[in-house]
Amino acid sequence: MFIHELSPEQRRAFLVLARQVIDADNRLAIQEVERLDRLYVEAGVATELAGAPSGVGDLNLLFGTERSRVVVLLDLLLMAYADGQLHLREIAAIRSVAAGLQVDAGTFEAALDWARRHQELVEEAEHLGSAVGS
Repeated sequence: MFIHELSPEQRRAFLVLARQVIDADNRLAIQEVERLDRLYVEAGVATELAGAPSGVGDLNLLFGTERSRVVVLLDLLLMAYADGQLHLREIAAIRSVAAGLQVDAGTFEAALDWARRHQELVEEAEHLGSAVGS
């Protein structure tokens, strides 16, 4: 959603982090794969193969501004919600990224709350769309 605000190097690193979040709950939902594919398109990066790098360097250095750090958190949370659920292992993985970004607990909780409200609005819109189509 906000990945366009990141530099090309940050986008590539973000996509590695997104793959880590998808893997965190040890299950792969088709919605997560579809969301990740859309992120690659949005980032302007070719889809990577399974053997692509699975780690990134110093997150705090790579994402040097508060805004870029929040962008990473929000987009990772949206990625985790792609299947309609935020799993505890996904939260733990994103919390670990937040720690690497040196994001304080208040900012993390605000991002988590925003993502929850965003997901509720998505579900409401889907319900509205299906009610109109009936």
